[in-house]
Amino acid sequence: MKLIKKLAIITLILVVSQISYIGITLGNAYYGVLLTILVFFILRGANFKISFLLMLFLVAAFLSIQLNKIPVFFQPYQRFIIFVIIVGLIGPLFQNSHLKVFRSILFKTMNKVILIMVVLSFFGIAIGLPLMIGRGGYVGLFIHSMVLGPMSALAFLIALYEAHLANNKRKYWIYLGLAAVSFIACVSAGSRSALLGCIAGGLFFYYKMNQGKVSRFMKMIIVIVGLGILSFPLWESYTERLLQKMDYAEEQGDNLATRSALWEIRVAEFESSPIVGVGFSSVDIRKDKKFDKKEGRIEPGSSWLALLSMTGLLGFIPVFLIVVKNITFLFKSQEQKMFLALLGGMLMFFIIHMLAEGYILSAGSGLFFYFWLLMGRIEIEKVEAKFNLGNL
Repeated sequence: MKLIKKLAIITLILVVSQISYIGITLGNAYYGVLLTILVFFILRGANFKISFLLMLFLVAAFLSIQLNKIPVFFQPYQRFIIFVIIVGLIGPLFQNSHLKVFRSILFKTMNKVILIMVVLSFFGIAIGLPLMIGRGGYVGLFIHSMVLGPMSALAFLIALYEAHLANNKRKYWIYLGLAAVSFIACVSAGSRSALLGCIAGGLFFYYKMNQGKVSRFMKMIIVIVGLGILSFPLWESYTERLLQKMDYAEEQGDNLATRSALWEIRVAEFESSPIVGVGFSSVDIRKDKKFDKKEGRIEPGSSWLALLSMTGLLGFIPVFLIVVKNITFLFKSQEQKMFLALLGGMLMFFIIHMLAEGYILSAGSGLFFYFWLLMGRIEIEKVEAKFNLGNL
């Protein structure tokens, strides 16, 4: 157990170094360490299982590479291998006794670190520390405002969970305060998709907490909305970046001005190859000119459309089914309501946020890492629920 905890801490440090403003880039050494940890767990753990749906996705992804002429600079095979390594370590691809403990520790510890980083970011922004302003406006302790936004949304849900888990009023109000701070940090980042995802996640959280008690759920929502409106003058100044984006969209005559063009390209790519897509982690360079030829980086504009355009229906359907099965489980299960409320709120956030951000296949992204870690953590709950049901 001690060794597993140490390996979880090492993994956490590596991930945080990738998403923090320090921006330490370890290159392939990062993936080498994760591969070593994965191999160790596979060799040592018991009750090894493989996800059938994710294996189907990997077959589809590999076929999308084989059946397309993908420019070398996109490095599809290297990105495919890295995807397998990370999703194998933290996601539901591989399962055994050691990986279960590792993912549980990593998820719990990473949540604490995210909450701390977001809260410190808020206070740094509030007092005007120069280092809190970077690419895209307010960045806090993160590398970009587009990372601060979603991480703040996750911190908001984490703080809500901790508040309702608290065993005394003092802790309860402290964590509610941290939830409010995290929400304002999310607003200050100026990401509309992160803000919408944050609200959707919060709604699911309170719905699950009050499942079967509709009137109580509605009362809580009315109180929260009322408090938000009454306190708006206190945090109005943090909406500046958000309002700028909305003004820009209005000038362009399109509320989705920054995404519409990318979405149209993804749809066109899907229509050109609906079964296998245009290739894993690549784009059709005849249609999309927004890519970094030197690094092979692309901006998909949407995770869901990226799945469709890159891997076609063969790749999209397995991942879609995994998400649907997870959200269905989180809706229906009556065990550990509070923890499932957290997991469900986070998954709801990602479902919304990934409509406008394309990181679901981007193995170097911190949001990619957290999304697949969440999938792995939900899988643990599903397996345990089946085990408990079988022992009744």
